Amino acid sequence: MSLIQILFSLYFAIVGAYLSVVLARVLRQNGRVLERMDEGVRRMNEGFRRMDEGFKLIAKLIVEEDEKTRKEILQALK
Repeated sequence: MSLIQILFSLYFAIVGAYLSVVLARVLRQNGRVLERMDEGVRRMNEGFRRMDEGFKLIAKLIVEEDEKTRKEILQALK
């Protein structure tokens, strides 16, 4: 092996090790971001579920004719 080949081999070994460390950090950080995003999506879905239940109760309130049942629905909305 010539001196130039040895120097290139050392250079690429160092660059490869550096990129390995950098990519490991980036992937670990992206994993944390994905976990946070997943948590946010779960919270958002919970909020949509609650809104849907509220809209169903409001629809029942609009359709219901009995005053006693209306009061019960209003209590459920609070």
